[in-house]
Amino acid sequence: MINISGKIPKEAYLAVSGGLDSMVGLDFLRRSKKRNLEILHFNHGTTHSDEAEAFVRSKCESLGLRLFVGKIKTKKDRRESQEEYWRRERYSFFENFNDKKIITFHHLSDQVETYIFTMLNGREMLIPYHRDNYIRPFLLTSRLQLEEWAESKGVEHIDDPSNFDTKYSRNLIRHELIPLVKRINPGIEKVVKKKVLSNIV
Repeated sequence: MINISGKIPKEAYLAVSGGLDSMVGLDFLRRSKKRNLEILHFNHGTTHSDEAEAFVRSKCESLGLRLFVGKIKTKKDRRESQEEYWRRERYSFFENFNDKKIITFHHLSDQVETYIFTMLNGREMLIPYHRDNYIRPFLLTSRLQLEEWAESKGVEHIDDPSNFDTKYSRNLIRHELIPLVKRINPGIEKVVKKKVLSNIV
């Protein structure tokens, strides 16, 4: 079951990577109500990124959706992590589209990762539901719920191999730390969900 927070506009851009989260979100929004949706996709300049772009292009063509594709434009600053660099470039591309809200598909499991990561760095934070021109209506839906939707609806997606590389902090938290946290507190998602609800306005 998909849990949505906030009001989803009838016209919006969707930030679609081709991964499970965004492909399920796209499928859900297309099924729920008739909306004018346009797709934003960012190519991060890797081999997988080219495959993901081809996948998203194919899906948009088959669904009759307008697609805008961005690519890396600047060099990485040596002080930036690879994650920071990709994020900066991606959001720089998104900033060209400010005439409508941009929906990203961050979910509850992302929130748990963010909560743990920021606590470990001494500044407890959550991903906001609304920031500038961005809205994140799937923050109350877990990764497991997205997987169940994909299986039941036959939603195709493409997996990014870098998501399993634990040299990136996010992946280390996701694949190694969170399983340990859940052994100590199996209800960690409920704890974070309460915090998410209190921050949604």
